[in-house]
Amino acid sequence: MSSASDKGHRLSQLMNIPRRFRREVSSGAYRPEVDGLRFLAIAIVVFGHFFQRAVRFFPSFRDVADGSVAGSAFYLGPGLGVFLFFAVSGFIIASQARRARSSPLSGGFLKAYFGRRILRIEPPYFVLLVVSWLILVLSGYQPEGTRQFFTEPQSLNVSLAGSLFYAHDLIWGTFPRLFPPGWTLEVEVQFYVTAPLLFWLWFRLDVMRWRLALAAALWLAANVLSTWLPQRLGPLFISYSILRYFGFFWLGIVLADLRDWWCAKSAPLSPVAMTLVGWAGLTGFLCLPEFPDSALAGLALRIAAGATIVAMFASALAENSGFRRFCARPWISLVGGACYSIYLTHMQLIQAMSVFAAKHFPGLPFAGVLVLMIVEIVVVVAAGMAFYVAVERPFMTRDWPRRVLAGLRGATGMFPIAHEKSPADTH
Repeated sequence: MSSASDKGHRLSQLMNIPRRFRREVSSGAYRPEVDGLRFLAIAIVVFGHFFQRAVRFFPSFRDVADGSVAGSAFYLGPGLGVFLFFAVSGFIIASQARRARSSPLSGGFLKAYFGRRILRIEPPYFVLLVVSWLILVLSGYQPEGTRQFFTEPQSLNVSLAGSLFYAHDLIWGTFPRLFPPGWTLEVEVQFYVTAPLLFWLWFRLDVMRWRLALAAALWLAANVLSTWLPQRLGPLFISYSILRYFGFFWLGIVLADLRDWWCAKSAPLSPVAMTLVGWAGLTGFLCLPEFPDSALAGLALRIAAGATIVAMFASALAENSGFRRFCARPWISLVGGACYSIYLTHMQLIQAMSVFAAKHFPGLPFAGVLVLMIVEIVVVVAAGMAFYVAVERPFMTRDWPRRVLAGLRGATGMFPIAHEKSPADTH
């Protein structure tokens, strides 16, 4: 009996893991379906980066990818996942701004807004950069088979400084050497800086038809601008800046503004139809090419990507959708909520494991590469979740600076508590 009881207790603990470790939100109710969309985005990024290395390092995999129509799926671009990430970011931040009681340009809002970004997002990124820099400097190791490490600036120290200030790509026009996917975080920060002014202007429009007209016009203008954007604007490289990707953030903002309206409108719709809309949107999204050859093709790509993202959001926000239920599944939303940690750690692991396998098993057959893919994905998710629990999640607590100071005070006796005046002291 005790054995059965112990087994039931362990099963209960296992089932409780998603709720125990889910992402902490700063305000409002937790929405697991939005983390489910993040799950889809990080899955596309991770698989895309694995496929890039599989094609680069293993001839058997490259032959299959080049030799059949179905093999084109192995050229899934990680950039598609970034598009979805940007839309989700716009949706979440706009939702927070809508719930705020103060103006997006008020001192109280800006203090809470930027404080949350700095205390929540920057520490894990800084940990990753500094640890990566220390490992490379102390070991002298130079990654093999990479396309982004041997770029400007020549000094790894200078590259680290550029990444710490989220300006690597703007200054040198190259992806960060220590963490190439960090270019997306630089774009995110550019959006964070401009978002309060954008919200202030947007929320001032009270007439819905004018808001929708502006939303459509601005989205189309952003997509047109992104396809004809020059590489540089004065001293700054802007080809991978907010100017190129603003349309996806803006799409998320508009979807956040329409969420309540859409939830009411979608309630009487067919559950089967709403489910199909979400899965059809995801399927169409995965079929999009990442880097079209012409500006017109690039414009078509962004419009198609926007349409499929809208379909996924529409289905994920509909209460009666099976696609929403999938996105809201506890383990799906848990991994999606930890996507930032997985994003920060996946590239190094995939690169190291792929290079190791290519060196020791250069003739690995196609089936063997698929097995390698499963192994790498399991390691990436496990390591990312460990980083999430140990590094990222503690910074989700609003008062973590106070807790750190309290710990240091207890350990060293430094940082004394300021004397607080009692009511008697004020008279």
